[in-house]
Amino acid sequence: MCEQNARPSPTPARVPGIGTFMADDSVEGASRLGRVTAWDGRLCHLRPPGGGTGWTAAPDMLRPLTKEECVLVRTLTRPVPWVAP
Repeated sequence: MCEQNARPSPTPARVPGIGTFMADDSVEGASRLGRVTAWDGRLCHLRPPGGGTGWTAAPDMLRPLTKEECVLVRTLTRPVPWVAP
């Protein structure tokens, strides 16, 4: 799931592919999870799972998700079915 639908990146190997979920460890003690939406040659642009305000991070501050983080991303991105009242 974490690598699903990721397009290959035309950039160096340390830059994650567009569409890949990554963890941003640039803030001490609080990893942010996000999907890579763009790379401008210097920074990766990410958006949180389920939507929200995006942010940028240096590629060397990103890491692959742990199994627990993958489960969280799957939960946050799974559509909730509408049930009529």
